[in-house]
Amino acid sequence: MTTNEAYQKYIIELQANGTTDNIQSTRSRFVVNYNKAQNKVIEWLIERKNEDDNRYLQSIKKIDSKLEKNQTSEDKDTFLLKSDYFDFINLNAFATSGKCRNQRFFLKEVKSENLNNLLDDYNTKPSFKYRESFFIISDNLITLFKEDFTFDTAYLSYYRYPKQIKLENLENPDSELVDEILEFDDKLIDRIITLAASEHSLNANDPKYAALKQQVLQKI
Repeated sequence: MTTNEAYQKYIIELQANGTTDNIQSTRSRFVVNYNKAQNKVIEWLIERKNEDDNRYLQSIKKIDSKLEKNQTSEDKDTFLLKSDYFDFINLNAFATSGKCRNQRFFLKEVKSENLNNLLDDYNTKPSFKYRESFFIISDNLITLFKEDFTFDTAYLSYYRYPKQIKLENLENPDSELVDEILEFDDKLIDRIITLAASEHSLNANDPKYAALKQQVLQKI
């Protein structure tokens, strides 16, 4: 399905819902609603981890993508997240201490509010001996914590953002859509369109279709 075909289906969905009589639906509004709905649907698929949905997630997986090192300090090394990062899958990192190089670590993600306790506790603080450490993800960075060693490289497996639709002229809300083949199959695109149309209804304070989001979610 192309972007313009999806837009026509979106308009038909709005008409079926009876929401176009007093609501102007511009292409720019469609772009916002479609991208928002698409991101939500992917979030739901990731959270649900249903085998039937795996074919959709496989296409947006990136495995062991090398991260660019951003900064190093006494107790941590930071790496830049990829610009298309959407959600986490796994992190591998390799560290050096003295002549012992390129050692793979066992890593776990932690919450920033627990950092002081983890760093002060002998049983949980970073250890080159046991090849264990932890990390946080925030502000477009992955921060790996260390003690008397350095993280040289980090490889992130993640879900990238689904391809976002856009206008030909971003500054003109009446501009034509960039018409291209959408990323997923028609079955999933139809679900996204239905959710996008419900976003239009809900944003227009139309209570009659307030339950549509939940109906879409139950179908996924």
